Amino acid sequence: MSKIHFITICASNKYQKPLPAIDIYKGGYWGVVKEISQMVDYTWILSAKYGVISSNQVIKPYKLSFKPDSPDYIGHKGLKPSAYWDSINCYNEDSSIHNLINKYPQDKFIMYASFSYIKAIKNDILPIINHPNLYLFSPDTKGKLFTPHILKTSLKVKNILGGNKINITAITIKHFLENINTIGWDKKNINKYFKNMVKGEPEYDYKPAKEKVNDNFIKQLILDIGITTPKTTLLKEISKRGYACGPNRFHRILNQLKS
Repeated sequence: MSKIHFITICASNKYQKPLPAIDIYKGGYWGVVKEISQMVDYTWILSAKYGVISSNQVIKPYKLSFKPDSPDYIGHKGLKPSAYWDSINCYNEDSSIHNLINKYPQDKFIMYASFSYIKAIKNDILPIINHPNLYLFSPDTKGKLFTPHILKTSLKVKNILGGNKINITAITIKHFLENINTIGWDKKNINKYFKNMVKGEPEYDYKPAKEKVNDNFIKQLILDIGITTPKTTLLKEISKRGYACGPNRFHRILNQLKS
């Protein structure tokens, strides 16, 4: 009997001590991942530090990401994401996506990777992207190399299933697994199911993109608002003014100003 594997990207927020991978990450998105992990036979994590790892593997916390808007973006270290992924033992048996899938040809693999992660792992996933037992969820990914092989789910399911842009794909996968006896494993039927689900639903309501500015700009902005202003108020005010500054970056800059 075939097993079900779940492969997903890692999360930015982590507990600051060595833990099994399934427990070291935290946040709303990761809460859904942990629920999914209870519904499948195996869970694997695409770690920007360690490669493909089992959910049971004990790892240390790290600061590294494939997301360009993250302060820990690997590009800030002068590294190209795809070249870096290829270098971290990507093609060894235990840390390669395509070797993992080829190792268990009868099993089902449900995979979620955002566009930034898809681009980083492209050399690893392209050899098996059309594998009949790979079910790839990535509604924000575009491009002729990937689009024909991605299940045609939509961020519009947020209007029905709830969630937000960060966790809606994980929620979609959870819904798929909860209804697998109805939906089945045929990819055409899966596409039809989700197409019908969002029929008539409004487009996903994207918020206007925040303007990207450098650290010095944010430092001056904090000084202008008032460095003694409560942290939450400061962060909200920066966002309100239309500037991009995530919590991790904000706290790093604020600590620099106060040091």
